[in-house]
Amino acid sequence: MSALGALVGAAVAGGGLLVARGVAARRPASLAERVAPYLTGPSAVTSTVAVGADASTLVRIFAPSLHDLGARLDAVVGGSEALRARLDSAGARETSPAHFRLEQLVWAVTGLLASGVVLALVSAAGRPVRPAAATILAIVCGVTGALARDRALATSVSRRREGVRRGLPPVADLLALAVASGESPVAALDRVARVARGPLAQECRRACDDTASGVSFIDALDAMAVRAEVPAVRRFVDGVAIAVQRGTPLADVLRAQAGDARADLHRSLLEIAGRKELLMLMPVVFLVLPTVVLVALFPAVTSLTSISP
Repeated sequence: MSALGALVGAAVAGGGLLVARGVAARRPASLAERVAPYLTGPSAVTSTVAVGADASTLVRIFAPSLHDLGARLDAVVGGSEALRARLDSAGARETSPAHFRLEQLVWAVTGLLASGVVLALVSAAGRPVRPAAATILAIVCGVTGALARDRALATSVSRRREGVRRGLPPVADLLALAVASGESPVAALDRVARVARGPLAQECRRACDDTASGVSFIDALDAMAVRAEVPAVRRFVDGVAIAVQRGTPLADVLRAQAGDARADLHRSLLEIAGRKELLMLMPVVFLVLPTVVLVALFPAVTSLTSISP
């Protein structure tokens, strides 16, 4: 009898899934979904609602609802423009602010589940669980999960900025070499984007895509500097823009910019070395020096204790 009930339950669940799939298939397509098939190329903006053809049935069913939920969370929390800038700085071009808010919600729910597991273990151990303490623990775990996702994004932004800073000197040298060989600035940037690797090379590819879509070369570089949010890249873009506008030999300007970028990296390495030097002095002062003093004073203390009656 129980097996028959299980089969009936499975049949009902399968029928519910089929009905939900049919409802999702009959959902009217949005404007983004209707326009997305006609947008092709690397600079095309794809729809965040679109689902791949190899996606599962559950993903096809719940993707529109999850996207709407993320959009509502983003509208409630706000700060979409600042979040979009942070996502661009982190290199997450495909991730929309609504999708990021949804990820924050998932992390918060994960924290709530972790708090539930902890409370279940405490209850299984035979210890009483107070409702107030359980509520506070659940709130703290949920907020911690949401903040952990934001912290992960901040870490990605800082790592990408450091990668952009380190990749600026070789990119500037390659641009100077390409321009000195007779190529135009746009062609030189495209060649560097195809040859180089790293975060700055990805930004160069995006700048090339922008120029291919009709944006001017200076505006594409300016947008690249805004996305990178690195002072060295901003100075590099300003120098290139002034050289192009005033007719200054671009190869010499690029070589000078590469030298300035190397000097900036050298100064940052000296600052890091200075901070590490102070950190290295801490074990010397608090561990090695007290040990040396104790070793030096131990014979005298031993002799004094042996002389005293």
